Amino acid sequence: MPPLPGASPSRQPVHSDADFAHPSHPFALVVNVPLVDMTPRNGSTEVWLGTHNHPDGLDAQEGAHGHRASGRIKADRLAEWEAAHGGLSQPTIKKGSVIIRDLRLWHAGMPNTSGGVRVMLAMIHFANWYRNPMRLELAEDVRPVLEGLDSRGELGLDVPVDWVPKEDVMKGYLNRAFGNAYDFGQAP
Repeated sequence: MPPLPGASPSRQPVHSDADFAHPSHPFALVVNVPLVDMTPRNGSTEVWLGTHNHPDGLDAQEGAHGHRASGRIKADRLAEWEAAHGGLSQPTIKKGSVIIRDLRLWHAGMPNTSGGVRVMLAMIHFANWYRNPMRLELAEDVRPVLEGLDSRGELGLDVPVDWVPKEDVMKGYLNRAFGNAYDFGQAP
């Protein structure tokens, strides 16, 4: 959902970001950090608490990975969940908070009806046992920094990275795929 005021008057369909074959237990967490206070007025994300444990998984979704409706939750499943467990939550969250949710949780982006911009960082962290083909693309001039940290034992991360010329990174900056354009599925 665009964070700009008035960008979209409607809510995003309720969906799961896990729109691919995935384990029935936690394997990936989404970490969000709001850079402004988030409220229902400026479009805080609507979440359907407990749905990460929904027994139907992919069967509750309308479309296959890569399709427009991928991850979208079927209307009858939403109604069943709401009748059995209550509905949605659209929380107020202070800027700088850390929000952690299971990638499988049903949620929806909401319209921003305030006069200000809503900004939030989003990061997805996969369990190290979950084989995922995604890699970072970083400019060659960053390589000495990461290699220096790693050689001193200060990095503490396995960074799957493809090193490319800085010009290539700058050409693709802010022109990247998002959402279900990425393949989060299992690697062979």
